[in-house]
Amino acid sequence: MKRILLPLEETERSLKVLQFVKNNYSSKDVDIVLMMVDERIGYTARPDVEESALNSLDEKLDLISGSLEGFEVTKKSSVGKAGIRIVRAAREVGADIIIMTKSSKDDMLSSIGRTAEYVINNAQCSVLIVNEARSSQEYRGLVYRKASSIVNLRGQLGNKQSECLLPSVNVDCIYHIDVTVGRIKFIHTSYNPATRSWDLPPASGQEAHVEISAGESVDIFVIADSTKGKADRIRVVNRDMKKEAVFSYKITATDIDYDSKKYEDLESFDNPDI
Repeated sequence: MKRILLPLEETERSLKVLQFVKNNYSSKDVDIVLMMVDERIGYTARPDVEESALNSLDEKLDLISGSLEGFEVTKKSSVGKAGIRIVRAAREVGADIIIMTKSSKDDMLSSIGRTAEYVINNAQCSVLIVNEARSSQEYRGLVYRKASSIVNLRGQLGNKQSECLLPSVNVDCIYHIDVTVGRIKFIHTSYNPATRSWDLPPASGQEAHVEISAGESVDIFVIADSTKGKADRIRVVNRDMKKEAVFSYKITATDIDYDSKKYEDLESFDNPDI
């Protein structure tokens, strides 16, 4: 029986390797080692801080393992540099192959991240990089076209949608985001003609990622932009694996009194190719 090491992060992209394994491997042929690394904790951290971090990772791995029903699963948590820890773990558990994504960052669909690069160059076993790049015709999330709405996103391990696209407006505007339940990530990306996907950071000075938790209200300035006729993409992801996230949004132009007026028809929007 072959052993697969799956390094994971608490991101929607990273968790895609779970579906890849279920689609391509039989529980009769492989067993799985799930691994998470907390890079925020250094090697010289106090024992109590390290223990708390490891306990938190163990809880997440317990939750993730539930989505691999039928497979024999072991769990491994660690702190330190992810690449180093993954290579070491692969050697310790006798992994036959490491399966991971290029990067966990949403603006690096066309690039290999530093952790994946380190693992490829240093692992003593095979390394399989899952190609999870998404073309414009493959978007599976919810798509909103109104100027304001309330959105409910399920956890990333659920059967329902855990992300959505908000309208891309053809004037400079403010996205007013108010999170009432859970935590979300606001992601602003630009179209890349080379990869035919939205994997480039937005124009200079704009925020590419904004983390927002329950009880927080954030105003995010967005400059209207497009590349090759493709409007920038505004995507929101539920950051939790199991719990739902609920937020409301309102889009208003920066050159009008946005407290008293809002867009109410679809003609105000650049409808993204989905």
